[in-house]
Amino acid sequence: MKTEYERLQKRLTYKPLLDKIAKGEALYAERKYEDAIAVFREVLAEIDKSYEFNICEVNRKIGNCYYNMGDRDGAREAFEETLKYCTTNASIYSMLGYLCYYSDNEKSIRYYNKALYLEPLPTCVSNICLTMLKSDRYSQKELKEAIEYQIDRYRPHVLKEDKPFEYQKPQNPNKKLNIGYLSSDFYCHAMMQFVLPLLEYHNQDKFNFTLYSCSNKCDSTTERIKNTGMKFEDCSVLNEKQIAQKIHDDGIDILVDLGGYTHCRSFALFYKPAPIIMQYLGFVNTLGMKEVDYIFADEFVIPKKTAKYYTEKPLYLKSGMHRFDFNSSRMQLPEVNELPYYTNGYITFGSFNCPSKINDYTIALWAKVLQNVPNSKLLIYRTQMTEKIIKKFKKKFEENGVKENRVIYNNIPCKGNHFSAYKLADIALDTTPFNGLTITIEQISMGVPVITLAGESMQSRGCAHVNYVLKLNDLIAENESEYIIKAQKLAGNIKKLDYYRHNLRDILNKSPLRSDPRGFARCVEDGYINAWKDYCKSL
Repeated sequence: MKTEYERLQKRLTYKPLLDKIAKGEALYAERKYEDAIAVFREVLAEIDKSYEFNICEVNRKIGNCYYNMGDRDGAREAFEETLKYCTTNASIYSMLGYLCYYSDNEKSIRYYNKALYLEPLPTCVSNICLTMLKSDRYSQKELKEAIEYQIDRYRPHVLKEDKPFEYQKPQNPNKKLNIGYLSSDFYCHAMMQFVLPLLEYHNQDKFNFTLYSCSNKCDSTTERIKNTGMKFEDCSVLNEKQIAQKIHDDGIDILVDLGGYTHCRSFALFYKPAPIIMQYLGFVNTLGMKEVDYIFADEFVIPKKTAKYYTEKPLYLKSGMHRFDFNSSRMQLPEVNELPYYTNGYITFGSFNCPSKINDYTIALWAKVLQNVPNSKLLIYRTQMTEKIIKKFKKKFEENGVKENRVIYNNIPCKGNHFSAYKLADIALDTTPFNGLTITIEQISMGVPVITLAGESMQSRGCAHVNYVLKLNDLIAENESEYIIKAQKLAGNIKKLDYYRHNLRDILNKSPLRSDPRGFARCVEDGYINAWKDYCKSL
């Protein structure tokens, strides 16, 4: 039986078509992507169907054109066309996994699994772990097992013949600790809004801090971070092994990874570059790495009964695990507006989360809310929504008994500050199992209450945690029925909605989420000291 390569190895020799392919490639190089696509489609219309290799390659080139145009749907269709001719190209499956990420989590996971079956691509390992967080098909126990499986399978490809660093028992358990933070997001990024209150209030007299940046992005937030006076190391050109070696050579005692699988540099942790490794917030679930010792938490986001379903030991912070500050210290929020209800005459529910978080279960849940609140509408606002995604959402809502005129789709960027989009909703509906976190805080800052379903996993308790800290327990549902009932009751209580509209920003600003960052930093530092003492006792 012929192998797939042997079946495809017949190459085109007809010069006019080869010239057209070369013309298309030249247009691609000039970034004239639409013209290049037109030429490549001419080739497909004329090519002998027996030349499967070239048909496959031309479709791939069309996919590259669409991808560079920012047309994910066009790119996905072209790359999927290549699978009719070749099913052994890991990079194609990897690209398809990425392209399906915003529209179909389960399909994305299947493509990533296929890619990883063919080749251990680091981006696929990271992305499949991240995509699994958005699927409603995993319990926390199953999620831990699935992530550990991917990580254990990939570890040998990173370490190869290398061994993790080993450490001797410290001579001085009371030494001044060297703390390192590893991140690709030391710039204007959602993650930094939670990291800034920690970095800016750390006690640099009692600890030495080093920031390891895996990105060369630099902006005013980067400068704000550098102004803390902490040592800032640009590691953007280093590979994982080099990053690990640098951290180890710097004598870091406790390393905190801030990105998890949102960046591939977390695989440097396989080398165990510090005696103690922790992770904070970037991934919002277990990394599944035996090399990582702790995960920042409090007893709300990781209840003690579920702690066994995390590879890491929860570092429970009595202060709560979050503080929040805007990337810009001069952040000026728009004024809070009146409820849209007064103008529209009906309640507008809103979703402002990434469309990748809107799975079939979430749509079915929202459909029940709309059915229980007559005349209400749902606004789904996000600029990443393509027309294909909107078409899919329409079909799913229709299957759940919701007419098309009940859902408003908006993917047009707001003029000026994106906070203006929140003015369009009376009530926000959270996604599940991957909640909004930064988005939740932004919505609350504009007076929009967020109904959320508190799940079992860390990523499904983020919005509930914000509401819990703000003592907005009436917005937290423990099950599907509660979610629907609480949304229905709030929609029928205009007086309460009015109160929320004009008071939530003040409630947020006076809450522990926005206050006492110094106390939060001291609590984290106590966690470092206790972890170090436990480590010293264990040797």
